[in-house]
Amino acid sequence: MLEQIGKYKILEKIGEGAMGEVYKAHDPVLNRFVAVKTISAELGADDTLRKRFEREAQSAARLNHPNIITVFDYGEEQGKIFMAMELLDGSDLKQAIARRAPLSLDDKLSVVDQIAEGLAFAHAHDIVHRDLKPANVHLLSSGQAKIMDFGLARLGGSEMTRVGMVMGTPHYMSPEQVRGERADARSDVFALGCVFYELLTYRKPFDADSMHSVLFKVMQEEPPSVQELAPGIPAVLAQVVERAMAKDALQRFQNASEFRSALHRAMQAVAAGQGETSLPDLGAPAPAAPSRPSEASASRSASSARAAASAAGASRASPVAGSRAQPRPAPPAPRASKAPLLIGGALLLVAVAGVGVLVARRSEPAPTPPPPTTRPAQVDGLAQELARSQVELARRRAEAGDFRDAMRQAERALKIDPANKDAQGIFSRARTTADQADQAAATARQAASAGDNARAADALWTLLGVEPGNAAAEEVAPKVESGFRGRADEARRAMTTARQAAEASKAATALDLFKDGADLARQAETEYKAGRFATAARRFLTARERFERAGRTTR
Repeated sequence: MLEQIGKYKILEKIGEGAMGEVYKAHDPVLNRFVAVKTISAELGADDTLRKRFEREAQSAARLNHPNIITVFDYGEEQGKIFMAMELLDGSDLKQAIARRAPLSLDDKLSVVDQIAEGLAFAHAHDIVHRDLKPANVHLLSSGQAKIMDFGLARLGGSEMTRVGMVMGTPHYMSPEQVRGERADARSDVFALGCVFYELLTYRKPFDADSMHSVLFKVMQEEPPSVQELAPGIPAVLAQVVERAMAKDALQRFQNASEFRSALHRAMQAVAAGQGETSLPDLGAPAPAAPSRPSEASASRSASSARAAASAAGASRASPVAGSRAQPRPAPPAPRASKAPLLIGGALLLVAVAGVGVLVARRSEPAPTPPPPTTRPAQVDGLAQELARSQVELARRRAEAGDFRDAMRQAERALKIDPANKDAQGIFSRARTTADQADQAAATARQAASAGDNARAADALWTLLGVEPGNAAAEEVAPKVESGFRGRADEARRAMTTARQAAEASKAATALDLFKDGADLARQAETEYKAGRFATAARRFLTARERFERAGRTTR
């Protein structure tokens, strides 16, 4: 064991993980105990990991707040990089949840309020955490909560995240992070909503047996309601959780300050006996976070949550079937990024507390990475799970008839796993359909403009077979109505066949998709009776697509 690093005398090891160790140490200059976090010499030679460790120190050092761990020092000695930070008692929130610590609702709200206050301070300083989760929240025996591990944090203006990286821990990643889009304060809000949900229900909102299923749930499924799992939770608090975990970032609180403001309004409603009411102004902007944290505020928050921490332990720092074109050969797979794919438990987290994910996506060619410092089998397996999630999303979009979005989803999968055959196939078929639709739309527009209605009608019929919702179909249809009756009849027959197939399942007829199809069919009949045959054909075929989707959904 180390005896000394920098000025710090090492006393004992208190944590160890994939990246290095955490020690309890003594600072002889200031006569205080500290936690010293290190990374191994081997990993320290990796420039990317070295910069991330340095960034963790920089992020935390910029944030002097009672609810964020304090970093005292950063340095290097004999090839070993280290960071000195405050030594904390208690345990992390993950452990408290795992043992179902007997926390009152007030205790839980205090913990979440403190996390939100610390995050709001970080957001006010243009820092996004990007990996908030229970394992990264430490609860002191006094009840004070501190946010840990800013190793994945993005500092404003940092060049290290402008190449498009997916960062975070799967169970707490926002949909935009899973898609590989840039994370911002709203991504932290989503993670905070997940933490709040788990603290109230003792269940993760998005959980499954495989990483693929977890990622798919984050993207596509809503979790069981808080009140379903914890019936005693007031509705206004469940409303805060649901808003924080909205799939669309625009529908969430836009930063932790807004979240905290809504939480306070919900807490006031509960105190006033109005916990089952709705808060229509839930997303109203909150006052800007103060430039200096209030120690008194932190003390008040901590005093109501002392039961939250453990008493022992030291911290670790054609319109009809068969008419569509056959797909062309698969396209060349998109260039794979040479940037490292780093996926593992506790990336830059010295005490392993969960599975972290960092997937580097292609933007500009990157240098060949150094020899891998994580287990290749684990890296490959998790990367494949992420790619599988994107493939499943692409397949569902293709089945829904949205081949353009299917193509985008398949391309995302290919950026992670260029050899994925399923993604290549979906991409190829979707691109073929998109090309066919674009060509038919262009021909229909050109012919209609030239007064060649027969040619315009032919092109429109082709377009309706692949993309009835294309804007060109709506533009051209009124110009070729009179000569489209026979095709409208054919479209009606195709729609009727799809409807009858869907009606074989009672479950299908109860779906909104089926009801949408029925509405479109009625509209089509109205257009047909009015002699607007091209418009009727477009609606018949759109209705057919809805009936087909309803039938597939219940099979």
